Amino acid sequence: MKPTLKRNNSKKHPFLPLTIVLVFAIFFLLFTSCQDEVAEIIGPNEQETIGVNSNLAKLIEYTTQLDGSVDNIIDNANCLIVELPVTVSVNGVEIIIDSEEDYEVIEAIFDEFGTDEDTLEIIFPVTIILSDYSEIVINNQDELEVFIEECLGENEEDEDIECIDFQYPISISIYDTNFEVIETVVVENDEALYDFIENLDGSVLASLNFPVTMILSDDSTIEVNNNQELEEAIEAAENECDEDDDNDWDDDDEDECTEEFVELALKECIWNIVSYNGDDVFVNYDVAFDPNYGFTVSENGNVIHDGTWSVSEGEEDDVLVNFETSFQDLSGSWTVVECQIDRFALVQETASGVIEMVMERDCETDENPFECFTSFNATLAKCDDNGDTFALFNLTEAFSNCIQPSEHMVSYHETLQDAENGMNALSEPTAYTNTIATYQTIYVRVVLASNADTYEVFEIELIVEDCSSACTELEVDDYLQTCIWNVVNFNDSDDLIIFDLDFNDDGSVTITGDGQTIEATWSTSQTTDGVWVELDGVNGANIQAISGNWLVVECDPDRLEMTKNEDTMVMEQNCI
Repeated sequence: MKPTLKRNNSKKHPFLPLTIVLVFAIFFLLFTSCQDEVAEIIGPNEQETIGVNSNLAKLIEYTTQLDGSVDNIIDNANCLIVELPVTVSVNGVEIIIDSEEDYEVIEAIFDEFGTDEDTLEIIFPVTIILSDYSEIVINNQDELEVFIEECLGENEEDEDIECIDFQYPISISIYDTNFEVIETVVVENDEALYDFIENLDGSVLASLNFPVTMILSDDSTIEVNNNQELEEAIEAAENECDEDDDNDWDDDDEDECTEEFVELALKECIWNIVSYNGDDVFVNYDVAFDPNYGFTVSENGNVIHDGTWSVSEGEEDDVLVNFETSFQDLSGSWTVVECQIDRFALVQETASGVIEMVMERDCETDENPFECFTSFNATLAKCDDNGDTFALFNLTEAFSNCIQPSEHMVSYHETLQDAENGMNALSEPTAYTNTIATYQTIYVRVVLASNADTYEVFEIELIVEDCSSACTELEVDDYLQTCIWNVVNFNDSDDLIIFDLDFNDDGSVTITGDGQTIEATWSTSQTTDGVWVELDGVNGANIQAISGNWLVVECDPDRLEMTKNEDTMVMEQNCI
């Protein structure tokens, strides 16, 4: 039975902060401060700060995580490394590993002895470093196996991004809630940047000082100038290289093209025929190799050929990829002449001469091109201004975040049948008045620009609401000043429920939660539309979304539902 370890012996590197206050104090001591530049740095808008738990923050975290695969020849674990120096016994030979270059010494011993079963034993105790840079002392192999089992297996998709890196140093500005610079720190390595992002919380506003240079897997560099460019660069590079998350230490050796290597590589992802006899005639052809040795050939997402495949040894000890299919340009045996994890060059001798085919791996081809459209229920709501249950809608707003003009052709229809057949599209989707009172469904036909035969139909729900409030302005004032209020629902999310809102009779509102205390203002007004509640000066991370002028659409002493443009907010009273 494997022991249950108590991790009270775990530790972070010396400058890992325990609280967000220590983050900046320690960064100030350990990294070069740029206080003399503070006055020159202009505070960013909210879009340029790094939001807590935002997609950008996660991408930075995944890019700066410790890559545990670099020493898989020692520990066979992708999420941890053994701290150097370490003493190991390799096929009975005891050596000290002082640097990453010494991993090649282990490989040389494995290759030199040529034994049927290579062995490596670690001389304990050792210290392991996890992906978050925390360190743990390990006293024996059983203890190490506990942590190895927590890692994902060979070539399984994991969080860390290894195909792009930051070029250091990087300057980061820290702001107060008025976006005034209070500190500037310089980050010198992945560990420091990882710790910084990991310890951000809602009370701290921070932004990278651009431009920032990123290093790609081929050692080329790109310069990014804002958060959006950085996010796009990381996402574009995420799967553009072999992360080498396997335990095959010599799979990057030259001329190591074995049947097993070719077979395992072909089963990974989709393969594009990027060149056929020097031409790109099949550049839109994707080949999917089934683990059960069937395969399909697709053109722009549509299967046009299929068959079976196998890998075998040729007469000259070379590797052959064999296709049995009615697709004559692919049928037959091909000799592998260039062998990489993500690229194969193959040749075939025919009566008319030698044909060369180049295939490259694409691990993104099988993504659902309509995933964004299926990720939420599209609803457009309008107030019934004159009581006739009809309103003017801009239908294009419903999927505006999903539609890419270069990738999608979109039309709007009043019936499902019309959408399926691509008929009777609405001529003015940006100014559409519902034809069915109060509630109506519109059908959106989305066609891939790259393949007119591939499409999906999605729904938009149109709702015309009675936005008149049953409460007077004085009643809303009285309700808000009674007890504490919480935002229990903001656009179908309860993320803001952690904040307490205390409305005072002097027009101030104190907001606390998520480590923040924010002093803002509030006021109400009465119009023909109903009662409006205006919140101003809510300058805190996440909670700033409630700023603005809100129309009360449902009113109870302990519950208010309000709308602002396309946003909906529900607040409830908390008198505990």
